[in-house]
Amino acid sequence: MVTVQRAIEMQGIPTVLITVEPEESAQARPPRALYPKGFIAGHSLGRPGDEALQKWIILDALGLLAADPRPGEVIARDYT
Repeated sequence: MVTVQRAIEMQGIPTVLITVEPEESAQARPPRALYPKGFIAGHSLGRPGDEALQKWIILDALGLLAADPRPGEVIARDYT
């Protein structure tokens, strides 16, 4: 996924990775990445049907677009 993210970034479009595997993602050095703590594969935005939580996570991810990117840094946030 990070390879695709880099290709998009090279076209001038900023991206954010939302990952549930922060260690693996950090090794690939994504331009920007968010790790919602405690979530599992297939549920990276939280519980199905929880629109408020999903919106919160997406807004946090979009907020990383305004931050100075440090490739490989995965920002961890707790949403419990």
